[in-house]
Amino acid sequence: MTQSTIVRWSAPKVILVATDLVEDHTFILHAIHQATLSRAKVLLVHAIPPFHLRKESVYGATCGQPSLIARTAKAKLDELAVEFEWEGIECEPILLNGLPEEQIPLLAKSRVVDRVIVASRVASGVERLIGGSVAEALISGIEIPVCTIGRHLRPDLASATRPQRILLATSFQPESSMLVRFASTLAELHHSQLTLLHVLGSTGMGEQERELSRFKARHKLSGLIPKAARHWHQPVLLVSEGDPKTVISDVAGSSSQDLIILGGTFPSLFSWILGTSVVHRVIVDAKCPVITIQSRATEEKVSPSQRAAIAADGTVLHSIECNKETVPSC
Repeated sequence: MTQSTIVRWSAPKVILVATDLVEDHTFILHAIHQATLSRAKVLLVHAIPPFHLRKESVYGATCGQPSLIARTAKAKLDELAVEFEWEGIECEPILLNGLPEEQIPLLAKSRVVDRVIVASRVASGVERLIGGSVAEALISGIEIPVCTIGRHLRPDLASATRPQRILLATSFQPESSMLVRFASTLAELHHSQLTLLHVLGSTGMGEQERELSRFKARHKLSGLIPKAARHWHQPVLLVSEGDPKTVISDVAGSSSQDLIILGGTFPSLFSWILGTSVVHRVIVDAKCPVITIQSRATEEKVSPSQRAAIAADGTVLHSIECNKETVPSC
């Protein structure tokens, strides 16, 4: 991972805001806040799944349901775009036809997006089995930072202030160095207090072994901080014990963190259905935004039909086909 990429992720110039058009207003306010910090352009994106695009009989007459859905969605997107533009943010509303977890990564890649912002939702086990969460699908399937806005976000964070406290939780996986470089650059940029956290698996250890493990963990955390970093505040190194799913949330809450950064590993099928993965639990419980970065980028396999969705210059070809007579300027 090059430093120029890390810098671009830290001060994004293009942010994709994925919306299902039913989030509360806090979500939009926070997206505006992030775009304002780096004066980014916003791609405001809504994808209409194929199962919503069907023809139905209305009052005995056949109605082109796709056009009606597109009309409603476009009107709502335009309405939301005005809120961004009112704050001086360039905003481009984009309507896509297809599954959001498939179409959004394609669009993000073609438009060289630096960050994705998406709201989380709580899905049941059955819902997760048949479809799951768009947020978690993007976390696992996209190669740029994904910022998830949960339901418990503190209202004071949707403001024009910079994040004062940033928490990075690391498990010392190979991608940890990249995550710390990103968190460090972000902390430098915003003059934030950076905290590095490692949750120690100490089950079965004796007291002396635990102390030695804690010492080694602190040493590793210190070694991950870039030597060229120039922080306004000395980074805090924390080594805790327990279940990472609860420890990370507890530390973030007790120290009033403004941002949490995690590696976005793909969960097992079992943990995906039950919603017991670390990333899922932290996002659900967090009172601040959570940025995740896919742990190991894999080569994207795109089918010919998906490649046809986006032209070489990034123009969306797979978007909703609107009847000009019924949906003006769509």
